[in-house]
Amino acid sequence: MSLRSRLTTAFLVVVLGPVLVGAVFVAAVMSHLADSRGDALASSAVTTVDSTLGTICERIQASAAVVALSHSSGGSADAIDMAQLVVDRRVVDGVVFTGLQDAGATPSPDVGAEAPDGAWVDCGEAAAYAGAGPIVALGAQAEVQNADGTVSVFSAFRVVDRGFLDRIANVADADLVLLDGRSDRLQVGDVDAGRWDATDAFLPLHIGTVATNVTPMYWTLAAMVFVSGLCAMGLAAWLARSTTRPLHELAAAAERVSEGDLDVRVPVHGRDEVAHLALAFNRMTAQTQAYVNALTASRDQMRGQLGRLGQTLTATLDLDRILEVILDTAMVTAGAEAGVVMLVDVDDADQLRQRAGEGDLGVAQPATIRLGEGIVGSIAASGAPAHGRIVDGVFDGRRRADTEPDARTIVAVPFEGRAPAETDEAGAPRTESGVLGVLVLYNRIAGDDFEPGDVDTLRTFAGQASVAVENVLLHRQAQRLSLTDPLTGLWNYRFMQTSLRREAERARRYQRPSALLAIDLDRFKSVNDTYGHPVGDQVLTELARRITGQIREVDLAFRHGGEEFMVLLPETDADGASAVAERLGRSVAARPFKVNDASGGRELRVTVSIGVAVLGEHADTANDVLAAADEALYAAKAAGRDTWRVAV
Repeated sequence: MSLRSRLTTAFLVVVLGPVLVGAVFVAAVMSHLADSRGDALASSAVTTVDSTLGTICERIQASAAVVALSHSSGGSADAIDMAQLVVDRRVVDGVVFTGLQDAGATPSPDVGAEAPDGAWVDCGEAAAYAGAGPIVALGAQAEVQNADGTVSVFSAFRVVDRGFLDRIANVADADLVLLDGRSDRLQVGDVDAGRWDATDAFLPLHIGTVATNVTPMYWTLAAMVFVSGLCAMGLAAWLARSTTRPLHELAAAAERVSEGDLDVRVPVHGRDEVAHLALAFNRMTAQTQAYVNALTASRDQMRGQLGRLGQTLTATLDLDRILEVILDTAMVTAGAEAGVVMLVDVDDADQLRQRAGEGDLGVAQPATIRLGEGIVGSIAASGAPAHGRIVDGVFDGRRRADTEPDARTIVAVPFEGRAPAETDEAGAPRTESGVLGVLVLYNRIAGDDFEPGDVDTLRTFAGQASVAVENVLLHRQAQRLSLTDPLTGLWNYRFMQTSLRREAERARRYQRPSALLAIDLDRFKSVNDTYGHPVGDQVLTELARRITGQIREVDLAFRHGGEEFMVLLPETDADGASAVAERLGRSVAARPFKVNDASGGRELRVTVSIGVAVLGEHADTANDVLAAADEALYAAKAAGRDTWRVAV
């Protein structure tokens, strides 16, 4: 092969090789981004549809239950009024009354929309479509045992039509098709959506979301690579054509270039062929250095793009998946062979635990390290980034602990949240300096040391990890707040219904008793009428505090509504529940309630009446045990108040 051919080949390899590798990498990243975005959109749409349908079913169940409760406590007139209220507020489309007779009512005083004929999906504990024809409604029933021995059934429903699907599709930002066997499918949106997923939690739905088409970007990238190749080939041919050079000077200069010294220049003597060779070689090295600088700038730009990728990942709530993506992207960007993301332990704020790991870490179990110990523990405790080489297990005077990865080189960046405290309102564990965790990469590819620029890159990803952790914790806090009563801090009615159903199922399965206490303040209306609602709120808050002070950690206290409270006692029979009721009554009546009204401090004598019912003895379902406890509470009221009674 001639000298010209060898030079041309070498130039093309040096220039086009990184271009092709970069193009393949960019194409892979684009494909990954498109797939990740499609998966995230589809998962979010399915979750939103399931959650929305679940909320609708819960509201239907609650509507049927509250109408039944109104009938039980106030008669058919109250039940009709309550049914009209939930229909007027668009909680349900209609309520069907069965077995209800009253002096002024028809045999079936239905409220709201006419009950449609066809298949209904029951919103009970095992809501599912049995596949028996087109679905026309979602419904739920509540039964009440009348005094004359008859049973009144109250059926609340929502009509399943195009408008119903359209509202769910708007919430989920997706296209929906109802697969219930009808010839003319009920659908909303564009049936040519890019991706389809299915859910049958409550309704057999086909869910369509947008799919990103990256084919035009592939063609653009291919065109850019092709043009770059043509330009490189033209330039290589021009340089090779103008080059004739003695082998000894070419070998010496090439040797220095191969060592990474792109500043080398060949001496120019005169204007003969040797001088022409030197000038050409000098031009070639200058061009190569320019290309290297351009590639470095391109790498920095790619790092910025990957940083924005990390920001998009924080929109999801799967913390472990987010940390894995952040770690994987950071490793690719910095060229690391392995890495970990370690967070402060929830149960021990002085210990770091691995939440994500990639590559060969050299430890059999997920890495753990005490703050201030070993290499990673010391870096996390200091709160300052660090990078360098580990020699004989020692880095910057810190010796590696046995529980952390063994490596040759390291770069680590601690990350912290917005509030430097041991715990924030969302329950996030932190060190005294506010550190939430640390992002660590090990063993740069080809054995090189990590650079200061890698620290800046990891700061971006560590920041995204911090935001991801706090977003997930804030979401959990919001979920917790949605299940608690804002005045007393006790669990609310919604969580009570869920807990009762779960405990009823557990009691049926394992034949173990669980008791329910219904607690009501005696003559609480007179407190509000005499001293005002602010004083009444203080009484309710103090009552909640005394209730929680008399029960176990495993027991659950709820505010049922108004001045009525409920306490669920797992693994407790009637005798045990009676003892708790006696203790609660004494705790309330023993000491006056100190309140502040407009005229200053005041002490109020308060008593409570308590009804006791036991799952497996007085009732087998959540609604039945609630009704039994209420009946026992009314019996305690009738017995003169400030006492308790067990259901019969």
